[in-house]
Amino acid sequence: MKIRNLLFVIALLPWLAASAQTAKNSKKAVKQAFVAMFYNVENLYDTINDPKTNDDEFTPAGKVPWTKERFDTKISHLGQVISDINSPLMPDLVGFAEVENQQVLEILTASVSLAKTKYSIVHYDSPDERGIDVALLYNPASFKVISSEPMHVTLPANDLTRDILYVKGKLNSGEILHVFINHWPSRREGSELSEPKRMAAAGVLRAKLDAIQKLEKSANILILGDFNDEPTDDCIAKGLKALSPDMAITNNNLYGLLYPEFKKGEGSLYYKDWDLFDQVIVSGNMLSRKKGLRTSVTDAGIFKAEYLLYKNKTGESTPNRTMGAKYFGGYSDHLPVFVKFNMN
Repeated sequence: MKIRNLLFVIALLPWLAASAQTAKNSKKAVKQAFVAMFYNVENLYDTINDPKTNDDEFTPAGKVPWTKERFDTKISHLGQVISDINSPLMPDLVGFAEVENQQVLEILTASVSLAKTKYSIVHYDSPDERGIDVALLYNPASFKVISSEPMHVTLPANDLTRDILYVKGKLNSGEILHVFINHWPSRREGSELSEPKRMAAAGVLRAKLDAIQKLEKSANILILGDFNDEPTDDCIAKGLKALSPDMAITNNNLYGLLYPEFKKGEGSLYYKDWDLFDQVIVSGNMLSRKKGLRTSVTDAGIFKAEYLLYKNKTGESTPNRTMGAKYFGGYSDHLPVFVKFNMN
């Protein structure tokens, strides 16, 4: 009986060795991925009234009381999402829209879910009347910031909006990545009336891209954000000149990686129907390469974990938001989007 067991173990040895090597290779492949995400976090305010901005609603005495307990719940929820989107690993870059200030980001990065990653922060206060900004968290172990700047957007009638955040960094592979975090003007006054404002933002971003590509042939460009427009709307298609990846790929053109999701009717927020305002746009050189920093449409997506969705009275699933006319205790009125890059 003992000899039979020994022979069985010996027979298993080649299979065990092959399985161990496969697991090792798989783990290695996962580690080589560089992951970026973007999340409009729906009003990540602290609880303190800032007299310089219109943040009164997000205070303990506000219309929907914004208490420390509710703020802490929001921080916990955001940490959960960031941890889950590329589990068991953490994303290398996390772009945000609708954060109030540096302090809320410092609290988030020090939270239980994120503290071990030791994220660094790139944030600038913007002139937005509500006091909300864009920002970027980055893992300094995989992304070294070379430079950063806020790009001011001048709007018609001197309206105020968020700056576009530009961050230039170096990956461990030695390659340079140009990252842009956006939150373009909303459609609050209607799509057509507000379109010139988003076209102004598109013009600022497009001018910066042209300047970069003039100096750096085949620059690696990653554009993330809440554009308040669909991929086929004029501000994206004509102003920014971001194309569908179904078209012929050329190095210096821009391509929206979530076009397939959009064509299927998927979206990142819900208003009467799903809209895809949160997008991932890259330069074509990262789609056409066979080696080095590269990605594809199958490496990008909308993160739709069940806990991020709420089923309404008609049975439709919509984002499980934090608050509307009342406090719901959810996550955000947007879903996060992500993209993975291969670096070998």
